[in-house]
Amino acid sequence: MTPEDISIGDAGYRLMPLLRIAQRLGAETGATVGALLERAGYRASRPGFGAVEVRAMLMSHPSLVDQWLAYSEAKETPEGWYVLRDAEIGQLLRPASQRRFACIEEAVAQFILRELDHHAGIAAPAGPPPGPLP
Repeated sequence: MTPEDISIGDAGYRLMPLLRIAQRLGAETGATVGALLERAGYRASRPGFGAVEVRAMLMSHPSLVDQWLAYSEAKETPEGWYVLRDAEIGQLLRPASQRRFACIEEAVAQFILRELDHHAGIAAPAGPPPGPLP
């Protein structure tokens, strides 16, 4: 852990294994997002963090942004969420879900939470995702 992680506190400590899931998918043969989330205790820890904490971790660890962009680009299914390098997120099956953010770190943070919630079976709040309209 870096000094930046320590300044983020307990949430940063819990988040790092979750934020490394994109990297681990490529490294662990046969690994699935759902299985990695289950092993990491995602459902139980999810109420303890949000986009603010995820974005802070991404700002401290820019390589994570690249890993999640690569994960999104490599997805072979229309299910779940995507993030683009121009800071847009959305769902292919729900064009109204598209949102563009002011910075890539915010877009990736929003994407990570929605994508991991999707794979963990955590219901998304009703209505469109927060954030600026396209």
